[in-house]
Amino acid sequence: MREDTGHSFNRRVRLLIEVPNQPDEIALVEELLTAQGWPVREATVEERAPIAFPRTGRVVEVRLRGARRGARRAAVRRAESLASRAKAPLWVRESVLLEYPRERRTLYRARLRPPGQGTRAARRLLRFVRQMDGSHDQRALSLAGPPDRARALSELRASRLGGRPFDADREELTGPPDPPDDAAPPPAAWADPETPGGLRSLALTVAAYVLGVLLCLAAGGLVLALDTPWRWLGLLPVAAAAVAGAVFVGGPPARRPKPLALLGSAAFCGLLVYIGHMLLGEMSELGGSIVLKAVITPPAVLMALAIGYGVHWALVPSWFSRHANWLVPALLAPLLLLLPWFGRLLYTVYLTIGFGIPVESVPLTTYSMMYAALKPMAVAAGCALFFVAVAGWARHTYWGRMPGESAPTFLLPLSALQYVVTALLFGVLSAGYAWGDAVGAVRAGQTPPGYYGLRGTLMCVEPKGPDIPVYNGPLVTDRPVVTFGASGERVWLWAPSRQASGSDQGRAMSVRLEDVTLTRPAAADGRSCRDER
Repeated sequence: MREDTGHSFNRRVRLLIEVPNQPDEIALVEELLTAQGWPVREATVEERAPIAFPRTGRVVEVRLRGARRGARRAAVRRAESLASRAKAPLWVRESVLLEYPRERRTLYRARLRPPGQGTRAARRLLRFVRQMDGSHDQRALSLAGPPDRARALSELRASRLGGRPFDADREELTGPPDPPDDAAPPPAAWADPETPGGLRSLALTVAAYVLGVLLCLAAGGLVLALDTPWRWLGLLPVAAAAVAGAVFVGGPPARRPKPLALLGSAAFCGLLVYIGHMLLGEMSELGGSIVLKAVITPPAVLMALAIGYGVHWALVPSWFSRHANWLVPALLAPLLLLLPWFGRLLYTVYLTIGFGIPVESVPLTTYSMMYAALKPMAVAAGCALFFVAVAGWARHTYWGRMPGESAPTFLLPLSALQYVVTALLFGVLSAGYAWGDAVGAVRAGQTPPGYYGLRGTLMCVEPKGPDIPVYNGPLVTDRPVVTFGASGERVWLWAPSRQASGSDQGRAMSVRLEDVTLTRPAAADGRSCRDER
């Protein structure tokens, strides 16, 4: 994950360095620093005043990407480590983190005046067409300071940018209204983290947003978990969260929500409700009370958000993000061939190693093999993304890296090896656990649970003749056996042992379909092929 420090950065640290006042040494230092993409210039008289002969000063701007906290120390560490590795005479005298000033801006847009001729429907249609084809968004002016419509009109009339002067007869200016003359100075931005009030408002806004997301997820889970008509009342807080989200989009909470923002917020909340509904449906297989699931879900969601941010910081910007247009299709193409192969491997573990039934004798589709391989590969991808996220957080906070160096190249094959090992291990273990659950269900006289579309059936076998060929006989007829379907002229059956001990859990048999009759067990308990009532 090599970082292109010369083109992608979000932090700038200015360093005053002192070097020997010798042309060769100065040229060496400038060459080393400019090779990193850091601009270097001669220090001014005021800047190099603390530096005495026989040294002189240079000003270098270190550009890096990461968090604000630690950026200055990371820049100093990178410059000093670079000098140490190159044995260059360079000392950092002073360092300062550069940040752009926060300035209030007022945006005005020039749009065509509403049509004054034609019917009402024709005028509305023309306004709609202008809005859709971009006629209303061809000119804008951003002024520094509070709203001042007169100054904006004067500047637009005098401007000849693009050779298109402002036509007051055809165009009008839209923007915030001018404040009254006796109005008090505007307070600091309500979400400005540089002020105590703005920082508190920003923190409360983020907390409210996170709580709204968790509320929508919980509402979706309640709709699935509760079996009462009152469960639909859980959508009322979701509607309130949608309105609040529309209010907070694009401005302070005093603004009235716009229809488009309200529609988008409602769609987002509905998506979160659906995700919560599906998430609790998946978690229902794990057992436990709804309270336990409600306690586990918020930390899991927050962990997923942290992993997502970490993956973003690890991959953007990097070599992967710059070459994603061809790298992602190149990685997805072999996946279509890998999924069926891995799914067939899992079915081999489940059927051949577990039950002793060849995979070729069971009807399996390519889609079912791909479905079986998706879950272990997704779990392995989640584990790999966790470590990528840790690397991303370390990169964002300038921790655990040699200054100025990219991540070690051996981490990529190690991550790929970890992904392969995790997928194989989880897939094989899950196939083994599924086989154990199926054997336990058969011994209890119950239909075994399905395994990614493959379902076994309890059947009673009755031979059509006294002497039929049976592979791995004799044929079990006094108790139900399991069959996973027939492929061709033969069917494979598996019968549990009377006394299971160690690896002797059962025995697989194969007979021709024309030699036997398969029927459902008649006994109520499902453990015998004879109705003992």
